[in-house]
Amino acid sequence: MERLLVVGATGGLGSKLMELGAGRFEMFGTYNRHAADGRNMVPMDACNRDGVLKAIKSAKPDCVIDTHALTNLDYCESHQEEAWNVNVNGSRNVADACREVGCKYIFLSTDNVFDGKKASYSEEDETNPINHYAKTKVEVERELASLDIDYVVARTAVVYGTGGMGKVGFVPWIIDKLKSGERIRVVTDQRNNPTLSDNLAGLLFGLYEKNATGIFHTTGMECMSRYDFARETAKAFGLDAALIDPIVSDELKQIAPRPKNLNMITEKVRRLTGKSPLSVAEGLAEFKRQLGS
Repeated sequence: MERLLVVGATGGLGSKLMELGAGRFEMFGTYNRHAADGRNMVPMDACNRDGVLKAIKSAKPDCVIDTHALTNLDYCESHQEEAWNVNVNGSRNVADACREVGCKYIFLSTDNVFDGKKASYSEEDETNPINHYAKTKVEVERELASLDIDYVVARTAVVYGTGGMGKVGFVPWIIDKLKSGERIRVVTDQRNNPTLSDNLAGLLFGLYEKNATGIFHTTGMECMSRYDFARETAKAFGLDAALIDPIVSDELKQIAPRPKNLNMITEKVRRLTGKSPLSVAEGLAEFKRQLGS
């Protein structure tokens, strides 16, 4: 059985990969801040170069899927040195260890590598990051292209789903607020492709099994504003969408600039893997089923 190692296995996507990969692969995972039990779970700080090499050598994986990162855009903007250390130096450590061990490296990137000024984006479009978080991801993408390594860059967006420790995501936040009858404000001028973690995990496994290399857009199928996505979430869960107030980004006074339109073209990953990115309605329906709502 092929052996996969998930870096950041206690996060939302990492835990979903561990769950869905069980039985299909021999799954190993690493954790850092959030301790995890299990025979195949090992502590690892991606910023500790020697520790990373030791952990990956010990696991002897056929593939490493690296989900670790600081992803809060505003935090990264105001803590740029820390973000660079975790997102760039940490990923560099994992990639170098993969090269030494001779295994495939799958790196999770973001739709934010683009500036949001085009109608839609394919893998061939030139990157132009406008916030520090995205700059860290673009730097790793560039470094991987220059390394002698078997790698995949998987760009994704607005990932939601069950599982994981730590931060509360956009969709659970909407559900919790609306269930309690609270009004929420959601922007109408930021558009992305919401992505169910199960769907993303399936695409990543498909890319590994097809021995893919290079850059792939691994988001959901549809692009919509955060406001419309919040209303679709309310509809799917039978909640009151009238509690959602439309606003524009400038009203939030966010620290990091956000691209306004990040419509990701996903034809390449569908064509190669035979797996289809989900629509928003399909993703939310599956999420609701998993929650037992």
